[in-house]
Amino acid sequence: MADHPNDAPETDGGAVVDERLRCRACGQVHEQARIVKLPDGREVGNYSEESRRWHEAAWVLKRYRSKRTRIEYLSAVEEKRGLQARNELREEMLRVWNWKKGAK
Repeated sequence: MADHPNDAPETDGGAVVDERLRCRACGQVHEQARIVKLPDGREVGNYSEESRRWHEAAWVLKRYRSKRTRIEYLSAVEEKRGLQARNELREEMLRVWNWKKGAK
């Protein structure tokens, strides 16, 4: 039991909300929200930034086959979203790449 009302977990219609289910764009918990297991074993919400980033990284690796075109994509990400977003996507691309290499 929480000592103070502000210490209690947030609820949605009386049920405790798993924060991984909260939409990254609007902050709500959508009916379709669910916990998914990424191929590398992490459990995240399907509306989470982690899920979005994993899928973008996998898409980039599939769509852009050469090192040059991948670097160009990352440069465009940096231009539009900033250096931190570029670095986070690059790290996720390495995670996806390493997972795919180990999965075969």
